[in-house]
Amino acid sequence: MNDLGRNDPCPCGSGNKYKKCCLRKEREAAVVRQQESDAVGTALAWLAENYPEEVDGAVQTGFFGALDEDQIELLGDLPGGIAGMLEINIGEWLLTDADLEVGDEPTFGRDLLFAPGGPLLPAAGRGWLEEIARRPMGLFEVLRVTPGEGLEVCDLLLEDAVPVWVVERSASHSLVQWDTIGARLALREGQWVFTGAIYPLGREEAGDCRREILAQWEGQSWDSHYIRDLIHDVISTHWLRSLVEVPVLPQVVDASTGEPLLLTTIHYRVRNWDRLDEALDAESDVEGDREEGWVRFEESEDSFPRSRAALNPRGADRLEVFCRTPALADAARAWLDEIAGGALEHLTREVVDPTSPKARAAAAAQPRERMPPKLEAELIAQALHRHYANWTEEPIPALGCRTPRACLDSDEGRDAVVNLLKSYEQHEARRAREQETEPFDFGFLWERLGLIPGSPSSP
Repeated sequence: MNDLGRNDPCPCGSGNKYKKCCLRKEREAAVVRQQESDAVGTALAWLAENYPEEVDGAVQTGFFGALDEDQIELLGDLPGGIAGMLEINIGEWLLTDADLEVGDEPTFGRDLLFAPGGPLLPAAGRGWLEEIARRPMGLFEVLRVTPGEGLEVCDLLLEDAVPVWVVERSASHSLVQWDTIGARLALREGQWVFTGAIYPLGREEAGDCRREILAQWEGQSWDSHYIRDLIHDVISTHWLRSLVEVPVLPQVVDASTGEPLLLTTIHYRVRNWDRLDEALDAESDVEGDREEGWVRFEESEDSFPRSRAALNPRGADRLEVFCRTPALADAARAWLDEIAGGALEHLTREVVDPTSPKARAAAAAQPRERMPPKLEAELIAQALHRHYANWTEEPIPALGCRTPRACLDSDEGRDAVVNLLKSYEQHEARRAREQETEPFDFGFLWERLGLIPGSPSSP
């Protein structure tokens, strides 16, 4: 929130009062933004009113042309946020790249808008529509992000592309470093901005898009109709298919035991909290207290302590003991019977398959159970350091079971290593943002391989 008073000195350092300097500029800019937004709505409404059949036909055969009827039907079940993104992307496509079958020849929707008889638009609104209409879709990699301000991106389709800074408040809160997206950039008051349409793509998906586009480039100029259509069609098709593909869930097993992951909770009534506290405090492999709960650890083969059981107090006289598998739960019950049997009364056991639809729905609706944040952060850092300690010299399945160091012998192998490191950092950045923690620093892996962090590569 802006706490500046109208008569305060303007923070830009001009020496003028805020109301006569940046406040006035901010209000003028807000008016222009509103005119631009209104122009988009007005233009789409005009096309729908004057060319309803042509618009519907273009969307069905053009935008959704690569999908079958069953896939198009699945789009009706998209969650609100994705459905809203789809609506925005379709709308912008109609204003920029869509061909409408008007008469005997296809006509760009953008040409209809600007022809005599088109909708009446304010100057700022018309200027914005003309600006986005002249800009083709691009495929971008996010290089760095400043949430609430913007992000730096590099075009993956143009050789020797120079990174550009994009002023973007909304997407900068959701995108992280090394994300890949289809988007359209436009100039507004000398600054690059996203025009509204965004096509989020996984790094592997973006790599497939890039290769498919470049394979069909055929030496055409960047702004030709063929290239514009090619770029948009490939990016939008990959994105749409990602929305309707039903993922095949692999069998989930516990990493430490190799057993199927079946989340097991034992419910106890606590007869004597003090006795239970004393018993747990005497165990060298237990950390925690009654306020935060306890965790019993075990040493693994890589010397990283893994949780065997989480003991969570519930209310005045209840204790829940959570384990990843029934076998671990059996061991936890036997252990508790031995050290604190008189302090506890066993009630029930609950077993949940985490891959079941019911479990996924329940997990989405409930707040995440977490161990103490400081302990969790320390354990994650320890786990990652140990996991990647010999990574540079170990065969990696994602690299064709070659070691990262051996892959550096070829340009293709080097690109694969760089892309894999970027995917690690991308996933870690998103985890850290979601959990409001600091991301793990993979810089030591880049250094061991003699690579510059963030080296360019193709997804």
